[in-house]
Amino acid sequence: MNNLPIFMQDSKTAEILKDVKASIPKTAKAYMIGGASRNSFYYKIFKEELPQRDYDIWYSGNREQFIKNLRAHGFVYGKMKRKTHITLKKKKVSKPDKDNFSDYVILDINFATDRHVLDNLKKHANFTINGFAISIKDIDSKNWYKNAIKLTGSLKDLKNKQLRVNSIEHPANLFACIRFMSKGFKAPPKEKIKELLIGLSKFEKWRYPRNVQKLFDYVGGEKEAKRLARKLGIKPNIFVYEKLKKL
Repeated sequence: MNNLPIFMQDSKTAEILKDVKASIPKTAKAYMIGGASRNSFYYKIFKEELPQRDYDIWYSGNREQFIKNLRAHGFVYGKMKRKTHITLKKKKVSKPDKDNFSDYVILDINFATDRHVLDNLKKHANFTINGFAISIKDIDSKNWYKNAIKLTGSLKDLKNKQLRVNSIEHPANLFACIRFMSKGFKAPPKEKIKELLIGLSKFEKWRYPRNVQKLFDYVGGEKEAKRLARKLGIKPNIFVYEKLKKL
C-alpha cells in the first residue's frame, strides 16, 4: 500500500478511483495529471502531503462510453460540462457537505485534443514540477513511478524545489508560484515573474476573490501572502482586483 501513489493510500478514495480505472474502455487511454500526479511524486521524495482538491484526468478514447461507465459507478455531474472538459464527482461520505471538496472524489476530465499526454504537458503544465502523468491503469501498481510520463527536467526540479516556468496561459499562475514558495520552493527568474504578473492582470473580476482566498488559506493568511509577494519584488497590492489595472 505504501508503494502506491499518495492519493491511493486513503482506502475510500482508493476504492472510488478503482471504479474510475474500471470505467476506462479497453482501447482508451487515461492519465492522472496536474496536482494529484505531482503530489504523488512530491510525497515519494519528501514524505510530505500537499493539499489535494480534485483529480485532473487526460483522456483519449470514447467519451460517451467513459462517462456512461462512470455514471454506472455512481458518479454524478459536477459544475463544468463543456465539449472538451467535464467534471464528475462521487461522494466519499454518506452525507457530504456540497461545499467541502474533501467529501467527494472530483474528476476534472480533459478530453484529449492532443495526440499524446506528453503534448498536453508541454503545452499546459504551468511549471515543470507539474509535468507528470500517471496512467490510471497503474494507480494500484507498484510500478506507477517507473511507468509515469515526465517532462524533461520535471523530476530534477521537483527534487530541488525549483520553480521553472513551462507555460503561461492561466492568470492564476503567479498565485500558484506563491503557494509553492510557502512550501519552500525557489522562485523563477525575475523576468518570468514579470510575465506571471502580466498574466495575473488578465484575471476575470468575478473569479478573483475566490482565487485570492484560496491563496490566503493555503499560505496561512493575507500577511504571509503579502510577505511572499514582496520577496518576489512585487510592490503593488496584487490581492486587490482594482490594483491589477495599474500593473
